[in-house]
Amino acid sequence: MIDLCFVGNSSIDYILNPNGRRKVYGGSAIYSSFSCRSVSNKRIGIISHVNDNLKKVLDVKQIELFENVCDEITTFEIDEKLGTCSFLKRVGKKFEINQNINIDYLHISFRKGVDIYGILHNDKIRYRHLSIDVMIHSIESVVSVIKKYKDKIDIIFCNCDEYHILKDRITDLPVTIVTNQDKPVVVIQHRKNIYYTVPQNLHLISTTGAGDSFIGGFLAKYSEKKILDDAVIQGIKNASYSITRYGPIDEISEINYTPNTNELPKNIIVIGNSCAGKTTFVDFFKSHYNIYTDIDDLAPLLEMFMIDDISSKNSLEDLKQIKDNLIFMRDIYEQYLDDFPNINHYSRIAKNGCGYDIINPNLWDIILRKSVSILKRENNIIQFSRGRDVEYEKLYGHDVYNRSLNIVLEELENKENTIIVNLISNLKNRKERNKIRHDHGGHFVSDDTMDNVYKEDIFKYEEIGNGRGFINLNDKEYPVYTINNNKMLSKIKLKEFFTSKIAEIIDYYQRFKEEKYGEY
Repeated sequence: MIDLCFVGNSSIDYILNPNGRRKVYGGSAIYSSFSCRSVSNKRIGIISHVNDNLKKVLDVKQIELFENVCDEITTFEIDEKLGTCSFLKRVGKKFEINQNINIDYLHISFRKGVDIYGILHNDKIRYRHLSIDVMIHSIESVVSVIKKYKDKIDIIFCNCDEYHILKDRITDLPVTIVTNQDKPVVVIQHRKNIYYTVPQNLHLISTTGAGDSFIGGFLAKYSEKKILDDAVIQGIKNASYSITRYGPIDEISEINYTPNTNELPKNIIVIGNSCAGKTTFVDFFKSHYNIYTDIDDLAPLLEMFMIDDISSKNSLEDLKQIKDNLIFMRDIYEQYLDDFPNINHYSRIAKNGCGYDIINPNLWDIILRKSVSILKRENNIIQFSRGRDVEYEKLYGHDVYNRSLNIVLEELENKENTIIVNLISNLKNRKERNKIRHDHGGHFVSDDTMDNVYKEDIFKYEEIGNGRGFINLNDKEYPVYTINNNKMLSKIKLKEFFTSKIAEIIDYYQRFKEEKYGEY
């Protein structure tokens, strides 16, 4: 029985970066298997195309090869500064497996040059556990394969960009390990997300192979007891050591590293008056933990404004022209076509010609439900505003945020793993931000709407002190964290401000889940 077997490329790499140019052995199979061997005495193998010299190195490391030795292997030039990887010599062959192989942990690199089907369709290869990694340049070509074998895959390794592509195309992903350079590693499971900080201020030499080194270290530890915490920490150690040298790991030096780790929410609902800083906060949060789908009810609102604007000019032909541009409001659009020209509009251009006014208050519920139902994924960060709309309150009462939050929660999975972030700011600063946003080409909220609908904060919740609290929705309590964003800060100061708030939000979310919020 082979304990761990890595399927992927082997190559000769010429790595170019500010530290110089270095020739090393490379490829996913080499980086991962060497990394695995540096911390494991288990029986390790690879399925890859290697030449005679590389085969001798594998023999020294007691890494078994399940392929024929080739005369030549692929050669790359990798420019880390430019982020390019160019072929100097390309050797493409299908794998030839001539023996039965029983494998406990099989890992396949789903990337160009790897004979994925040749492995998965080979009756000679039997495995108990399967993990894969993907690469951004070839991910589109392997999505269909991942969908087909999803139920057999235990773990997927990827970076943030790759994760966003996967989650947009594949539902119910297996356990996914997301790396993000010097940002925290995030383990995404169906019920929860856990992050792990990575060592900082290391003496960086080369980043090539860091992800594959992480995989080797992770699987070496995970194959022992299937403990995710231990495996992620070992993966981070191996990857951190990898970037301090050229080429694959020979033997790892001990890194003094104890990670900060905590649970991240599955859903973050960001609320507050218009121009309170919701989008800025969302952007900062995602710069730290870029696993979330950004959902803003502004997009369907702008679609509705466009439909109303064009239809109010009584040109049926112009209205027909925008159909292909619609994502959210197609049903209302079709209704407008049927009712043309006797349409009951949802909005109209503001009296001063700058911005729009809502004339049918039901639009607030419609755009929110549509944005969440269409865009939602496994992890979501949702933002919206609610104000003092007299007509809306005539229909639904004064607890407009409660109603809106319940609309959002009805559409979400894992709703119990949700935190509400409430941003507040005074009207003067918000009107100044509104103008600045408009001057930079953004959406403008009319002065009448700002002065009446969004004049004051109307969100109510149970406060327990220091900006923390909770709200009861449908007999369940959800944590609330309030950020007072009254100051007009410079970019540097704003980054410091929101970075500290993000740390506090995650800490409070975890404490609340553990029912320790009374400590505050």
